[in-house]
Amino acid sequence: MTPEKPTTGQIALSTIVPFIMGLCATWVTMVISGKYGWDTMPIVLVGWCVALGISASWLNRAVFRRTRMLVLFLAAIGVILLVWLWQRQAFTMFVPRSGLTYGYFLKPDGAKARFWTLTCPLRVGLACLFICFIAALFSAWRAGFRFLAACIIPWWLTAFLIFSLPSMYLDAQGNASIFI
Repeated sequence: MTPEKPTTGQIALSTIVPFIMGLCATWVTMVISGKYGWDTMPIVLVGWCVALGISASWLNRAVFRRTRMLVLFLAAIGVILLVWLWQRQAFTMFVPRSGLTYGYFLKPDGAKARFWTLTCPLRVGLACLFICFIAALFSAWRAGFRFLAACIIPWWLTAFLIFSLPSMYLDAQGNASIFI
C-alpha cells in the first residue's frame, strides 16, 4: 500500500507557514520584550521552538511522511535549546554580577566572556544546524523527494533565524545586554 500523494494546498501551506513565522519572529520577540520585559524572553524563545516543532511535524506529515525526516527537524530544535542553555550558563559564569557596561564584551577584560557567551556557541550551533540541514536535504533526496526537498528550506531558514535571536540582540546592543 503506497501512501496517498500530498495535495498542492497541503504542501504550500506547510511550506509557507514557517516562512511567515520567520518573517515575524524578530519583530514579535522585540514587541513582547518591550511590553512584558526581558524576563519573559526565555519563555518566548522556547515558545518559538515549540512553534518550530509543530510546523516541522506538520511539514513532515504533509510532504514527507517519514520518521527520519522528523527526527532531523527535532534534532535541530534540540541543538537550538542546548546552545541557548550553554550561552546562559556561560553568561552567568563569565560576566560580572555587578552588571554590564556598554561595550563590555568589546573590551579586553570581556574578551573571554564574549568568546564563551557569543562567538563559540553561535559558531558551534550554526555548524550543527547546518549539518542537520544537509542531512535533511540528503535524506529527502535519497527518499525520492527531489523537488519537494525545496519545501524544507523555509523551515530551516526560520530555524537559523530563531536560533540567532539572542546573539543578534547582543551584537545589536553593543555587546552590553542579554536576554537568554
